[in-house]
Amino acid sequence: MAAQLKEIVDRLNAEPFNLDLSLVGFDEKDPFELMEILKKVLTFLDPKHDVDVREEKPDATYQRISEFLHILGYQCSFDIEFQQGLMSGDKNTIHPILYWLLNNLEALRKRAYLAKFCMNLEVPEEFLREEQVAEVYRSYKELQSQFKATHSHVEQERQGRMNPSDLQREVQQLDAEREQLAQKIQLLKAKTERDEGFAQLLQVTSMLRKEQEEEARLAEKLQEQKYQLEQTEQLYIERSARLREMREAQMHEGEGSAEAMFKMLSTEVIKSREALARVSKEREEKIEQLRDMDSTLSEPPVRQVDIDNLENEIQAMQNEIHSHTEKISEQNQDSRLAVYKQQANLVAKKKEAVLKDKKALEDERDSLSRDLSIKEREYEEMKGHKYMKRDDFKNYAAALRDKSAKFKRLKAELSELRQELAELEKHEQSLKEKDPTPAGLVETEQMLERASVEKSQVDRAKGKTLDEISAIVQKINAQLKEKKNKLAPQIKALRSIRQNFQQVEVKYLEKKGQYDQAKTTVDAELSKVATDVRSLEICPLAVAAR
Repeated sequence: MAAQLKEIVDRLNAEPFNLDLSLVGFDEKDPFELMEILKKVLTFLDPKHDVDVREEKPDATYQRISEFLHILGYQCSFDIEFQQGLMSGDKNTIHPILYWLLNNLEALRKRAYLAKFCMNLEVPEEFLREEQVAEVYRSYKELQSQFKATHSHVEQERQGRMNPSDLQREVQQLDAEREQLAQKIQLLKAKTERDEGFAQLLQVTSMLRKEQEEEARLAEKLQEQKYQLEQTEQLYIERSARLREMREAQMHEGEGSAEAMFKMLSTEVIKSREALARVSKEREEKIEQLRDMDSTLSEPPVRQVDIDNLENEIQAMQNEIHSHTEKISEQNQDSRLAVYKQQANLVAKKKEAVLKDKKALEDERDSLSRDLSIKEREYEEMKGHKYMKRDDFKNYAAALRDKSAKFKRLKAELSELRQELAELEKHEQSLKEKDPTPAGLVETEQMLERASVEKSQVDRAKGKTLDEISAIVQKINAQLKEKKNKLAPQIKALRSIRQNFQQVEVKYLEKKGQYDQAKTTVDAELSKVATDVRSLEICPLAVAAR
């Protein structure tokens, strides 16, 4: 609450109000004076609020202010309690309104200006049945649309144009840079006039620059084409899987089974729903980001005073950090801490070695994961999606739970050791401050040694865990190799079958073309014979009629 009051007072003391208030004086204002301050702020937003509150009725004042706050978008219940607080000038009601108005002053001023022309005028339908009223309402809507279009165009022009002073400053800067470049060119010409091979060198460097630009452009184009190729391959894999499912369904039931088609369509619907849910989630995230950006843009701009205050705080913190660093360096000069420093260095070296091993194992795991995904994709292209059996899944889940429990236990032990080490260091520091030669120094050393031993045990346990992970990875690789060896003869047979299928398909298309050609010839002859028959049938009838 105090921060809100300070913010209100600072903004009322600044432009355009310049009220010269103090925090205590503002807090002691009576209800009438608070209403006068609120009137000044509202008058800055819209001049129609420049009325004498003493001569206006309280109901009319509430109606005028509440309607204006509703138009501006003030979030409030506007209930009886709010009405009574606004009419009586209560601090608990006026202060939040002032804080919200002053923090969004320019944006609300623009909104108040637009509200005069963009607020819809509600006209009952029975009045719109009259031609004159309907005509006036239509012209009102057309004028409103013209105002919106004109205002949008003006805003775009204002944002697109630069301030003349900024343009002049930029022109001056460009002129200065041009003069500097001209001077540098003259100096370079004077230096290279007597150099016979300079022209050739300049030509070669120019060609090199052009080739580098072309190389950068080609690299960017290559990236785009790679991305398009990945998308095309993914689409091809999906379409191939769908085609394979449809062919399997046809082979299973001859001409096709309704149940198989229904099952396939149900699977497709489920996939589409999952994709729709994913897209909807992404859309909501984008909308949330846009709302955050809008709220950030609607916030008041940062003033120079705020920047100066933050810089002063940063400088004070830096000074404090420097003083603490000097104090730590002075305390570290004590020769009795050499043992602990040595132990800390050993632990740090061990930690670095373990982290390097961990990084290498993680890189190996990532590469194996990529290889595994490639193999799974190849397997899916040949045999469709693979599913884990129930027993295998249960074993995998049990192993995963064991690993998780072991990891949590080791993590808890490590946190306890770290906490104990921090307490010992704090205790040691307090003892040093009390007495430079503490009596319990030997016990503290023993406790630290025990802590280092326990930490080494935890590190060994981590090493064992990493070994187990590497063993699992090796087992997965062996399984992949075994599966690959099993699939090799099937892949070979599939290739031969595909070649036979292509040959049979070529023969089929050739025979089909011959059949279509013969059928066309026979149909033409048949139509000609039918025409002759009809003409011969008509001739005897004509003779008999005569």
